[in-house]
Amino acid sequence: MRPSLVGFCCLIVGAATVAQEPRPIRESARDLEKHMKQLIDRAEAGVVAVVVSTNPNYPGRIDPSFPGKLGDFAVMPKKFGGPAVGPDPRLDLSDPANANDHNFGSGIVLDAEGLILTNWHLVEGARKIFVRTSMGRGSYADIHAGDARSDLAVLKLLNPPAGMKPLKLAEGRIDIGRDGEPATIARGMWVVSLGHPLASGFSDGSPSASWGIVSNVRRRGIGTEREEQRTKPLQHYSVLIQTDARLTLGCSGAPLLNLDGEVIGVSSPAAALTGVETAGGYAIPMDPNYRRIIASLKAGREVDYGFLGVSFLPGQVGIPGLMGERAGEGLVISDVTPGTPAYDAGLRGGDGRFSQNGDVILAVDGRPIRNQDDLFLHVGASLAGTTVRLTINRGGVPRSVDVKLAKFYHEFPSISTVKPLEVFGIRVDYSSVYLLKIDHKALPRSVLVREIVRNSPAEKKLAALGDVPKGGWLITAVNGEAVGEPAEFYRKAAGKPSLRMTVVDPANLGGARDIVLP
Repeated sequence: MRPSLVGFCCLIVGAATVAQEPRPIRESARDLEKHMKQLIDRAEAGVVAVVVSTNPNYPGRIDPSFPGKLGDFAVMPKKFGGPAVGPDPRLDLSDPANANDHNFGSGIVLDAEGLILTNWHLVEGARKIFVRTSMGRGSYADIHAGDARSDLAVLKLLNPPAGMKPLKLAEGRIDIGRDGEPATIARGMWVVSLGHPLASGFSDGSPSASWGIVSNVRRRGIGTEREEQRTKPLQHYSVLIQTDARLTLGCSGAPLLNLDGEVIGVSSPAAALTGVETAGGYAIPMDPNYRRIIASLKAGREVDYGFLGVSFLPGQVGIPGLMGERAGEGLVISDVTPGTPAYDAGLRGGDGRFSQNGDVILAVDGRPIRNQDDLFLHVGASLAGTTVRLTINRGGVPRSVDVKLAKFYHEFPSISTVKPLEVFGIRVDYSSVYLLKIDHKALPRSVLVREIVRNSPAEKKLAALGDVPKGGWLITAVNGEAVGEPAEFYRKAAGKPSLRMTVVDPANLGGARDIVLP
């Protein structure tokens, strides 16, 4: 049986102060008890209950262009004593009696305007979502943005109730600790979870508290994977916080708080992922990597993971020829793909061999690299368009190289409400998406046409060039000026009454053609 908080404190303090009188021990325990109560009282206005229905019987269809727009729920009043008109009232998620018929979890208030952070696995496939606050009031919600790879989503309440208070995300360089780095989240830290286990608080919105310690850090998520896969859920890169705080079904999306009441993690219970009830669980850390992802989702945007453009031989790490304490340090580049950020920055590969010719990546923005997972995590979560500083070793001499990242292609589902800009019916993306999706060897500096709006000037002009190439058209220049990334394209196209675009079929790089828009 789990000891009470006061009893636990008495055991610890008593073991250290056997010679002291009982009264100081009790007072110390009561001080801690008082602090915990105040922490919970302050934090509960920032925690919400979330009920999600995947039932297909709601009227209307979800617009594939805006899959997160789920809308409200309305049952027409009875007419002349007849039955209610409209959808089955049992599908009304605002009724607490219906909660246990659907999926349920928790969420964290990001702002008083109605943005809520929760887990993607909770809202994936949703047809309707209802959120109830700690004051007992609630609102239906849309999915503002979501990203399956990070298992995070941000909801937007349609009618935000008054009184919600955002929780403070832990500030500073939050790090779960690794070789030579200070650990601000470490084993033994006391933590508090506030959530809605088994939808117990859905009727009044009051979250339930659980406490415990950080059991371990850098844990790998539950689920199958193949080691040869480069594209994995972020939780499989050994990033999670493990805690013995009680995280049951319904605690997905609940905050894990430190003793200052700051959110250090978003709970992702093993029970929710495996269907088997367990004590304890895992949490997504609020480190710089995840905070950048949350910022993108809060803005309603797709999470554009970063891409460097290097490859490595399996199992090859470390600086060739080194012995002693630096043996195995870093990651030796085997190849650098032409047309990628790594190529443009002048990084060198070893011509496919483990040799002195290949640069050794030692760190990304000061964070040590020990294996491929380290690199893929820190580069990916730095996001496309970001300039990162690589510390490399070239021929025994350390140096720094700044690299502006492109976009990594993956097939995890996502939702975003803020779409890229449209220019005469064209939306563009990083050409690295094509490079990875089609497994192309090299591309010219360009942007990829990701969408052609129907009945737009661009649709007509591009149709005249023939069938759309596999993977899409590339644009290499606007009005004679080269473009290599979406921000550059939109900047050079902004405000222009007409544009001359040079387009290329990736399968025929020598056949560039110009179109004039509109």
